[in-house]
Amino acid sequence: MSLALRPYTESFEPETANAIRQLIDDLIVLGEGPMGYGLYTSEIQSCLSVGLLLAAVSVSTALLELFIRDMTVALRIESKHDGDIGLRYKIERSIEEDRDFGFNAMLKELRLTVIAPSDVESLHKFYEVTRIPFAHGLVRRLGSSTVRSELMVDWFGPLDRRAGLEHRLEDTAINEITFAVQIIKRYLPWLLRRYGY
Repeated sequence: MSLALRPYTESFEPETANAIRQLIDDLIVLGEGPMGYGLYTSEIQSCLSVGLLLAAVSVSTALLELFIRDMTVALRIESKHDGDIGLRYKIERSIEEDRDFGFNAMLKELRLTVIAPSDVESLHKFYEVTRIPFAHGLVRRLGSSTVRSELMVDWFGPLDRRAGLEHRLEDTAINEITFAVQIIKRYLPWLLRRYGY
């Protein structure tokens, strides 16, 4: 069985197609930078270009988590190691190996000096509502934490077309990817300055 993929311009309404086009353009810019995000951004672009929203969100959440870790590394280099960029990979490895220092701990550290409190709150929510379900295959949890109780059966029901996951994903995926891209765009200049770019 072969799967015929259609371009996003044929798969979505004009408003959604325009949003996807803007995301693809933003991702081109992010992927060209010196931080090595090109693999992630090109994967997201490829997924978006053929309407693979589930895959695009999944890669976007991983990219955002990588970006937050990169910011944490840069902050530690600046604040605890006199700006010695040569320690970048050693610090990154120590963060990765510290199982008690996860995403929320990184946000707490960054909130004090780098990330605006309102963005930290949005990132906490994004992590809980989007990143965790995608990272752990818990896609039945997708959606707002304020889902009305009468919808819970539908959310945790089967993953077939009757369950409506495809439509819910289409309704929210572009917003989730846009959020990730906008956070990266907002704080990337800070990160690049720390590394002398």
